Order: sequence, then structure tokens, then C-alpha cells
Amino acid sequence: MPQHAKTRDRRIYQRQHRETDLDCRLGTHMPLKDFVVATPRQLPVLILADVSGSMIHESKIETLNRSISEMLRSFKELVETDYEITVGVVTFGGFEARLHHPLAPVAGYEWRDMPAEGRTPLGHALTLAHDVLEDRAQVPSRSGKPVVVLASDGIPTDEWEEPLQRLLLSPRAGRATRFSVAIGNDIDEQAMHVLERFAKDGAEGVIRAENAHRIVEFFSWLTMSISQQAVSGQADFQPPPLTGRAADVVVE
Repeated sequence: MPQHAKTRDRRIYQRQHRETDLDCRLGTHMPLKDFVVATPRQLPVLILADVSGSMIHESKIETLNRSISEMLRSFKELVETDYEITVGVVTFGGFEARLHHPLAPVAGYEWRDMPAEGRTPLGHALTLAHDVLEDRAQVPSRSGKPVVVLASDGIPTDEWEEPLQRLLLSPRAGRATRFSVAIGNDIDEQAMHVLERFAKDGAEGVIRAENAHRIVEFFSWLTMSISQQAVSGQADFQPPPLTGRAADVVVE
């Protein structure tokens, strides 16, 4: 056998021996090239926030900003969770919806307050939400069931029924746990109909936030429920009843 062939075979043997020795010390028989560090499953949370001009009144947009910011702060403080919480925010106001913050782990989240102006293009927001939730790069197949919240105080100003139907029939968004938050004490029957159509449990899935305190109360409850799921690793979102819970944040 040529000398270069002997040298090659000896190097192959030495490499295989080193890999086998490390496998034994790691308690595994898999080759080094197949050894992958396990990553936690993701728990996606997507907020669809109405930032139309009417949200300026009665401190609605200020309270919504504060509530989401407090939720993110609480998620960042969690340790040793079975799920990695990811949060995304879609805003709709003016003439279009925007991805205010992409769906991402909360560890690197820097919250920017949402300004409010213009109309209520909910249909565009539902389309964006669909695209985010159905994107496997943003919501891997191992992820937990998404939690999606629609918070609004009025009637959509664009075509919303077809985008909603597409969202509800999609594989991931359709199985998501969905809540609607009806903001304000003057929300009318047509706006409530839209929110009921979106919510997972119809009218039972609509939270009436007649004032700022109720907005804070809902997000405090949502934060606690998602945190419990992330720590326990349970597969389905099983929150405690909202009725009777006091807000953890005081709104001046």
C-alpha cells in the first residue's frame, strides 16, 4: 500500500476513535456531526392593535402601550421555562397595517410605543397576521399553539370578512387561541360582531374593556396565563377565569 494511503487511513482511524471516545463521555452513541444542542419550543403571542385616531381618546392608546410593555417586562423575567415566548405586534391605523414589531423572542425586545391616527384597516392587519403565523421560519412546526389577541375600539374601514375567513381556515391561525378586546364604553353592535367573529369562542371570547383599568386587567391576566404555560410546558392554553381578577398595574 502506498505511504500516502497508509497516512490517510491512520488519520481516519484517529478521528473515528476521538469521536467514539467523546460519544462515550457524553453518554451518547451518535457521531459528532449529528450531535445538536436542543432548543426550547416556541410559544408565539401575536397582538393585533387598533391604532386608529379614536384610540387617542380616554387614554386608550396610552394604556394599551403600557399594558403591552408591562407584559413584555414580565416575560423577560421568567427563568427556566419549557417554552421560549415570542411576541409580535401588528398595528392597524391610517390607511394600512404594519408589523410594528416582528415575532421574536422577548429577551431582545425593545418596546416602542405605538402612535394612533387615521382609520381602522383591520382587513390588512388580518392578512399580515395570517402571513406571520403561517410562515414556518417565524413559527416553527414544533411551536406551541399560538395566542392571538385583537384589540379594537371601532368598525373596520376596509374589507375584512375575506381576510378573516382566510385566517380562520389556515392551519395555524385557525387552531390558535384567539381573544378579542372591545375597548371603550361606546363600542357599537357592528364592531362587536367583528370581534365576536374573530374570537375563538365567539361572544365568550370577547373581553369588554369599558375603561383603562379593564385593558390593564386583561393584559395582566393574559401575562399570568401565558407565563404559567411557558413554565409548565403544557401543550394547550388553559387560562384561569378572568372574572374577579384585579389589575396588577394601577392606571393613574
